[in-house]
Amino acid sequence: MGVLTPDELRFIRSLNESELAEFLTSLPADSLDSVVEQITGTDEHWPVAETVDPVQNFAENRSARNAAAINAKTAAAQEIGPLPPVANPERRERCRGNNLLFAETYFARTFYLPWASYQRSMMDAFQSVILNGGRECHSVRRGGLKSTCARVSTLWAVANGHRRFPVLVGATDDKSSEHRENFFALLASSPTLIDDYPELLPLLLKWRQPKKQYRLDGRLLIVHAKDTRGRIVFPDIAGAPCSEAHIAPYSVNATDVSGLSFVRSDGVTIRPDLLVFDDVQTPQSAKSPLMTDEREEAITKTFLGLAGLGEKIAAIMVATVREHQDLTERFLSRERHPDWNGRKYPSLLKMPERMDLWNANAARLGMGATPEEGKRLATEHYSANRAEMDKGGEVAWEFDKLPDELSSLQSLMTTRALDPAFFRCEIQQEGLIPANTSGLRLDAQMLLQRLSHVPRGVVPDQAGYLTAFIDSSDEVLWWMVCGWAKDFSGWVIDYGTWPDQGRPTFYKSDLGAKISDQMPGASWEEAFVSAHNILENHILSNDWQTESGHAKSIDLLCKDWSDGGQKPRIQSQIMASANRSRIRPTKAWRIKPGKKPVHLFGEPNRDRQNGMQWVEIRRDNPVHVHFDSNTWKSHAARRLLTTVGAPSALTLPGDDPQNHRLLVEHLTAEQPKSLAYEGVPGIVWELIPSRDNDWWDCLVGCAMAASILGCGLAGESAAKKEVRKFQLPGRSRA
Repeated sequence: MGVLTPDELRFIRSLNESELAEFLTSLPADSLDSVVEQITGTDEHWPVAETVDPVQNFAENRSARNAAAINAKTAAAQEIGPLPPVANPERRERCRGNNLLFAETYFARTFYLPWASYQRSMMDAFQSVILNGGRECHSVRRGGLKSTCARVSTLWAVANGHRRFPVLVGATDDKSSEHRENFFALLASSPTLIDDYPELLPLLLKWRQPKKQYRLDGRLLIVHAKDTRGRIVFPDIAGAPCSEAHIAPYSVNATDVSGLSFVRSDGVTIRPDLLVFDDVQTPQSAKSPLMTDEREEAITKTFLGLAGLGEKIAAIMVATVREHQDLTERFLSRERHPDWNGRKYPSLLKMPERMDLWNANAARLGMGATPEEGKRLATEHYSANRAEMDKGGEVAWEFDKLPDELSSLQSLMTTRALDPAFFRCEIQQEGLIPANTSGLRLDAQMLLQRLSHVPRGVVPDQAGYLTAFIDSSDEVLWWMVCGWAKDFSGWVIDYGTWPDQGRPTFYKSDLGAKISDQMPGASWEEAFVSAHNILENHILSNDWQTESGHAKSIDLLCKDWSDGGQKPRIQSQIMASANRSRIRPTKAWRIKPGKKPVHLFGEPNRDRQNGMQWVEIRRDNPVHVHFDSNTWKSHAARRLLTTVGAPSALTLPGDDPQNHRLLVEHLTAEQPKSLAYEGVPGIVWELIPSRDNDWWDCLVGCAMAASILGCGLAGESAAKKEVRKFQLPGRSRA
């Protein structure tokens, strides 16, 4: 084969790897060298293969030349250079120092509505933090573009070289991944941005084809849309402001954050210099004081500690108030966090004057045969009286409304009428303080200070009685031991789970050890009974040491058997137990005010009670107890509200309040509510959604068991040991 024509060369170079190999293999041996030389020797992107010893095997010669040709073609396919020049240098320079202008210029389709005053305020504050440092917490309703503003500000900071290593923090791992994807979706949505910042093009290409490598002017780029640690790595382009910058998305609960850093190509170690916290609480964590404490600690100690020695780290937090004293409210408080500047933006700045017309409008929402008809009637009423109804009202953003609504004020007042609690929390950013109409609401921080200063597991010398309670769930048993004096002074001595979870914080939804795992191959029923046997033996067979060194035994152990599927298993386990005389299965009743009290459920001559809303059913086997859970929860709450040191006060063990954060989480998992039923007032307890309350049930059961043993408040009739009377045949008793 002679000299190849230009068309033949173009055709050969257009072949893929397998086609090129097949073509070269088909050539005669005396033509192969000439063809390869022409292919590789006339283009700088096709380097000439190294000289091979003629005596080497022909197959090796051909393989080396094929590899050189293929590698050269691969390098040519990876080449994306040279990058185009900046399309509009003046426009880019104007946006370099103006965050708001950057958003308007390059993301006009995202910010297509006029800016709200609070959105401008947020963007200005974010720019100040990025350029000058500081810590800002901004509370805005959901849908107020707070996350989008934070995301655009992060891109502005990195693209213009203001920050080298931002960390995006979300509430969960899924949310942190969502932040990454939203970041790239934002980047891909603006061709104008790529025109003015061409150095961002390799990152965008890498996101679209993550497995492909890219070269710029022959040099392989280091660029990742998601590296092995989940970070976004900007391309190493000399002279680009964002060269080698990193963005790291993390969950607020991440355990691998400490020491976060990377080493630049020039050997300089770069540590995080900007934190962006975007909605770092969930609906569940907002209701949980313990989960809120953990997130607060992660932010203040772990994330804010990522800066290098002698360096300050800037921080931005965008959030929404969900509950009273949730994470957002804590960082809005200068009293709690004096180093943070908190700003909240209510959607309704001023209430309208004519509330009589708005109340009439709210009433129309409930009229008509369907919700749609009610909304139409309310809209017609508003349209007819709009001038009067709008008087005095002021909204934060006139575009904050639905398409079928006439104004933002109508939208907000409609929300207020339909869901006042949601309006107060999420629309107005005011934490809803639960109404304490019963006077029995327990506060987590207050409970953590109620310490006995007696080591956990040790019985105070004043305790004359020991009671225990086991609350069963399918995969874990919750237990508690309490000590009591005759006047109902109480001490929580110890508590835990079986199997032990081996960590200070856990929930029924994420158990690390389960009953079914303890006996591989056994049925659940067998494993459940075995769990009760082991835990019962731990509680009843071991002596509990007092402060003075004496041994004390449990007087009464109660077990909840209210759940239908567990009741037969617990019943059979108790019947077979050697400790059955000290065990009472219990059933809790939620008695409505004015209904028949529990202590009248039994038979007067056969069952035992003292008028304190419990009855010991002695006519059945095993002997068991019914009690009114609402009454005894109120009783236990009063013990926890009594001044420490006073008679009938209940305290927690030890000296360190932090050891009982999960316990207090359970003790505050229910809220008391005043209720009148058929004209009779009373208090009922309701579980807060997504909260665990098992140790609260254990404490209530221990208190009820103390009443069975004879403990009582002043003025109460204590239970007395029954004295049976009998008459001998043929004798009369005087």
